[in-house]
Amino acid sequence: MTTTKDMKLSISEASTHDVFNCLSSLPAYSKILLDNTEAKSYTEFLRWLLEKNFYNDSQEKVSLKKMAAEVNSDSVKLGRWIKQIYTAIFELNEQSPDLFQQGGLKVTLYMRYFDRACNFSVAVPLLPREFESFSFFFVNVVMDVHHFWVKRIVHEIGSETAIALEGGYLNRYREFALEKALFQGRLGLMDVVKKDSFEIDKELKTIYRD
Repeated sequence: MTTTKDMKLSISEASTHDVFNCLSSLPAYSKILLDNTEAKSYTEFLRWLLEKNFYNDSQEKVSLKKMAAEVNSDSVKLGRWIKQIYTAIFELNEQSPDLFQQGGLKVTLYMRYFDRACNFSVAVPLLPREFESFSFFFVNVVMDVHHFWVKRIVHEIGSETAIALEGGYLNRYREFALEKALFQGRLGLMDVVKKDSFEIDKELKTIYRD
């Protein structure tokens, strides 16, 4: 299971271009960060990016070098700020989820993809159903995938709804085999909880190799 430390490491090792693309996919999150945190070294740069709408309205390809020239700074500094902004959004989402849950149904997404995992609280216009597709490009750097399928939805009185998402595309045959193995007692529930998907896949292929 991915830890906060692992998540920050994956962000630091990601390309600045990839992190910027994640930020530009949902500028509203950067606006929430700007409006609800104290001034940082990147604050004025973030304000400028929001005024530019992260270049989403531009037909030309944006580069770090171009941004640096426009704000009279250097590429290394901007690259560092972009990653700090992205990390700060995740931290604010964890500390104050309500800020990201306005204008819709409050849910928390629990995302998994092989050995990667992260949570993010959002508002959705309506609840997806199990096995439906769910796209969330903003987390692409952290999860190494942005297309998910809905594995489970958990409702709890007095608490917000939890949506468990699996990265990639649904394999119905695999899910049927997993449920069958659990029903027959050939796999335990704790196996599913503690083991990564590829480990479960290997066991399922062994169980049903015929």
